[in-house]
Amino acid sequence: MAFAPEVRAAQRRIVSTVNASGRLNADGLALWREVNCGEWKATAADISRDLDLLQVPHTIVTAFRFPLATSHGKAMRKGEEVRILRNDLPHLVSWMPSLEQTVADIPEDAPGWDFILFQPRADGMVVTTLALSAEWPAWSKKQARAARLVCAECDYDLREFKDDSRLPFDVRLPEQPRRRRLVCGQCCNDGVDEMERLAALAGEPS
Repeated sequence: MAFAPEVRAAQRRIVSTVNASGRLNADGLALWREVNCGEWKATAADISRDLDLLQVPHTIVTAFRFPLATSHGKAMRKGEEVRILRNDLPHLVSWMPSLEQTVADIPEDAPGWDFILFQPRADGMVVTTLALSAEWPAWSKKQARAARLVCAECDYDLREFKDDSRLPFDVRLPEQPRRRRLVCGQCCNDGVDEMERLAALAGEPS
C-alpha cells in the first residue's frame, strides 16, 4: 500500500523514537520528554503530530523524573509523556511490526504507569497517585531516593509493593505541611497516628 511521503517520514521518526526511548509496561507504551527539550530532540507535541498522522490513539500527560545529580535545587524534572494505552498498541504495531512480540511478552503482573500511595487526612485515608514518568520502576535506588520514593524513616524502597505492611504513606512534617514525605506503613502505623493527629487539629477551635 502506498502512503504519502509525510506519513512514511512520520513512521521512520516514530520507529526511531520508540527504539531509543520507549518504555513498555502493563498499561502500554510511554515516551517522556523534558519540558523545553525541542532544541535537542523531538518534543511531546512533535511525537503527537507524528502519531496523529499514523492514526495511533494517544494522550499527553505531565510527568516528573528524578532530579539530576548535578542539579542544585534537587527539584524533580518536569516533563510531558506521550502515552499509548496497551489496547491501542496494535495501531502502532501495524507501523512497527518488530514491536509485536515485545508487547506480547509483557508480564501480566508488570508495573503500570501509576505510583499509588496513601494520604492520611483528618476525615480519613485518601488513595492518590504521583505524576511520575513511566520509567519509575526501573530507576536505581539512588534515583528513587532522589525522587523521595524511599521511606524517609528507614530508607525502604517504596516501589516494592510486595509487603502490605510497607505500603507508601504521605506523612508530612508539621513544620513542612506542603512537602511530600513518604514513609512505609511500618514506620507510621499505616497512617493511623497521622489521621488521629490531623483529626485532633481539625477539632480544635480556631
